[in-house]
Parts: sequence; structure tokens; C-alpha cells
Amino acid sequence: METLSDKLTTLYNDHWDDLIRQLDANGLRDKLQCPFLISLYRSGQEREEREKAQEADDNWYAKKADAEHEEWYTKADLKIMFFGREPNWWVRYNEEGEDPADVGSVMAAYEDYLDDNYNAVDAHFYKERIDHRNRFLLFGVNGIMSGIRELLKDFPGKRVSLIWNEISKLSKRKGEGGEAVNTFEHSIEQRCFHVIPKEIEILKPDIVVFLTGPNETKYCDYIRENFNIIGEPMALSDLPIDDVSKLQLEEVKLAYLTHHPGYMPEGKKANDFHWTLYNAILADIKENIDKLLKKE
Repeated sequence: METLSDKLTTLYNDHWDDLIRQLDANGLRDKLQCPFLISLYRSGQEREEREKAQEADDNWYAKKADAEHEEWYTKADLKIMFFGREPNWWVRYNEEGEDPADVGSVMAAYEDYLDDNYNAVDAHFYKERIDHRNRFLLFGVNGIMSGIRELLKDFPGKRVSLIWNEISKLSKRKGEGGEAVNTFEHSIEQRCFHVIPKEIEILKPDIVVFLTGPNETKYCDYIRENFNIIGEPMALSDLPIDDVSKLQLEEVKLAYLTHHPGYMPEGKKANDFHWTLYNAILADIKENIDKLLKKE
């Protein structure tokens, strides 16, 4: 049986060589981080166990995952995908632009991160295991997911899972982290690594939340490049549409756009500001959750 991770691997491999050729041709391979790749495979092992397995078998991560290793996602009743802006503190080529420069190694990094930092049962990232500066996961994703779990208390036996993504698959190297690519660098992704539409087709999330900033920025352009948007954004809870909005996308049932959790509004308490926006999103999800879960 072909797993979803198998399908993602095929998708990435189909585009990988062309991407690497273009990065090499333009002298960018050592200036950008590896593209952000998703895998649903979770070994369920602790880091020490995985490292021992890797020592015993160099091809550990190249082996096909069984479907049961993906059930934390595939058997969830509600699937949510969160988009950030671009990868940061992620996998890099070395100084010579060499390994890890293959799909398996980069997907394995995602697998490791989930195994070490994600609670698949309660659908949240462990706060004690993630760098406290990661407001995207610890405040934005965990915050909204805490509200989703509250909603599901009215639906005994129903379970939610999440996956996170980046609306820009590429980012520049900067210090130990990353920063946004320029227009030319993004054009390489458009031409050679335009994989997000297929990721959505493979993973079939019910809800998509863009924590990318709702103003008319390049990230909004990236959303339009990857999704078919119907009509205009809709306001939520009478809040400014520049702060939070609902999108109608052909590809998913519910979609929302709001600020990146790292945004600090001038003259306001940041956490209170963001929670006002998250509560508006959660209120709309609550209005639609019966349809999503097909409650009788």
C-alpha cells in the first residue's frame, strides 16, 4: 500500500533535480536553506532509539513507512494545516552546498522533529522541547489548537491532527536562522518546485490557517500562486479585515488568514491582540464544525 509519505516523496523527487540545477546555475545553493519538505512518517521512537537504528542501518530513513506510522494523521477526524512564511532554523546544505541535499534526508529531519516535539494524541507541540523563540508553533499553532480541542469536547471520540507547512518553501541563510528570499529566488521555486497544490491534494486538510500576515504582502501573492481563491476575503467578528479574514478556497473546506504570531502591534499587548484574532477564527470554526465532522 502506498502511504501518503510515499506520495510526497515521489512529488519532491520529481522536482528536486531541476531545483538543484537551478540553484547551482545561479550560485544559490550555499546561500539558501534546503526547501521545506513534509513527511507524515513517525517512528514513535525516542531520539536515542532512532539514533541507534540509524547507526545499525544507513538506509533507515529510505525504507518505506507502513501505513500505521501515519495513522496519527490519516485516522484523525479533523485535519488542519498551518502555514508559516518561510523555513527558519531548518535543514541546510553545508558550506560547499552539498549534503544533506536529497529528499530523504530533508524529510527525515521533519520526521525527527515530529517524533521529538509533537504530541500526536493531543495535537500540540511540547513547550518544554521547543526553543522559546518559536512563537509560530508555541503560541500560534498551539494556541489555536487548544481552542480546537475545547470544541471537540462536544464530540466524544473525535480526534484532530495538524501538520505545518511554509508558504515559501525556500529561505535565505542568515546566521543560524533564515530570512525571506527575494523575487528572483522565489521565481526559481515557482518554476522548479511548485509543490504546494499537490501537497494539499495528497494531504487533504479540512482547515487551512495562514499565519503569514493578512496585509497585501508577497505572502498573499504566494497564497494566490498556490490556491484558487473564490471572491473576496470576509471579515470575522467585526474585526478589521487587515487583521483577520476568512478565505474561500476551492481546495479546502475552511481557510483563515491572520498575522504571524511574531507580529507585535504597536501600543497593544501582543498576546491579547493575537488571541482576539484566534478567538474570531475559533468562533467561525465552531459554527461549521458540525458539517466538518458530519454530526448527526
